[in-house]
Amino acid sequence: IEAAPLDFTGWSADRAERRRRFVEEFVVIPKGVGAGAPFRLRPFQREILTGAFGVGVRTALVSLPRANGKSALAAALAVAELFVGPPSAEVLVVASDQRQANIVLRMARRMIELNPELAERTHIYADRLVVPENDATMLALPADPSALHGWDPSLLIVDELHVVTEAVWEAVSSVMGKRPESCILA
Repeated sequence: IEAAPLDFTGWSADRAERRRRFVEEFVVIPKGVGAGAPFRLRPFQREILTGAFGVGVRTALVSLPRANGKSALAAALAVAELFVGPPSAEVLVVASDQRQANIVLRMARRMIELNPELAERTHIYADRLVVPENDATMLALPADPSALHGWDPSLLIVDELHVVTEAVWEAVSSVMGKRPESCILA
C-alpha cells in the first residue's frame, strides 16, 4: 500500500455519524438496484445505524423481511468500521456456515473494489480484508463456538441469527466487551 491514509480531519467523533458519512461518501452499491451508484442510506437504514452505534449500545438486533438489504447494510457498515472504526478494528462476520458468512465478506470486498480510493488502501485476500494504515481486519467465520474464541472484535456481525445455535450466540457474546466500544449487529 503506497496511498496516503484517508483524511478524516473534521469528521464527527460520534460513532453513528462517522459511519453514516463514510458509507454515503465512499461506499458504492455492488449489485442489484442502483448498482455502481453511491450507497444512500434510506431512512430506516439510518435509524438502524443510529441505534446500533448509539452511546452505550453493545448489541443491536435488526429484523426485516427478506430482500430489504440487511446484508448490504451489514457489509457497508463493516467497510466503514475498517476505515473509521477504532485503531486495529476487527470486524467478524458469523453465520450458520462459512458459505453464508462469506456473503457479507464478498459484498464488502466488492464495495471496496468499486471505489479506487478504498481499493488502493486495502489488501484484499480470499478470506479477509486488511487496511494496514490502521491495522484493521475483516474475516468471515463459521458458526462454530470453538472458532469464535480469542478474537477482539470492534464489530461482530451475526448474519441470519435465527439459524445460529444458542452455543454460538453465547460464544459470540463472550468475546465482546474487551474494547470500550464494540458492537454485535445481529
